[in-house]
Amino acid sequence: MADPKYDVYFRGEIAPGADEIVVKAAIAKIFNADDAKLNQLFSGKVNTIKKSVDRATATKYQHAFKKAGAKAVITAAKVDSRSSISEPKTLAAQISRAPSSASQITEVNWDVLPIGSDLLTLLERRHIPNVDIDTSAIKMLSPFFETENEEKKFPLAPGTSHLSIAAVGEDMNPNRTGSLPELELDLSGFSVAEVGANLTDKKEKKIPQAPDTNHISLV
Repeated sequence: MADPKYDVYFRGEIAPGADEIVVKAAIAKIFNADDAKLNQLFSGKVNTIKKSVDRATATKYQHAFKKAGAKAVITAAKVDSRSSISEPKTLAAQISRAPSSASQITEVNWDVLPIGSDLLTLLERRHIPNVDIDTSAIKMLSPFFETENEEKKFPLAPGTSHLSIAAVGEDMNPNRTGSLPELELDLSGFSVAEVGANLTDKKEKKIPQAPDTNHISLV
């Protein structure tokens, strides 16, 4: 079984915190690229750097870009035995052959990024500065955690010195105005039934008439 092959792509991605001018100068030196080729490399479009190489060679190219402050992407190569390229034995030999490699850089006519690419270019990203916050004085404890020397603080009891208890039967509102009107009820229409008497009226049970089935016959 043949060893898997890989493609190396570059989209002009610069490592976070790297200086764009320094990175471009390093890439131009590696590939001996002129301004036109350098603009193509950093145009934001996908450029093929190397096709159908083994993993070691692809990794060396990726490390060379990383050392320069840029990001190259490695993906599994599309099967094409005719595009096989011999691997340089060392990174120095590889970079020395970079001018001939640079001539192989092609610009694809689609905008589908290889796996692992950043979706935004350096200019499209929002720069969020790193904030150094001292959290050494912050502790995360359970709400049920209690230290041995911690005194429990209870809320103060409300004052009740102004309250008193009245005697049984005492009028709780002696200062009301006027007396309560007497309630007159007419109970002449009420009577007390004997013990065990049925309090509901007796009603005859109505049994529904049976339906007329004379017109129905069984075949």
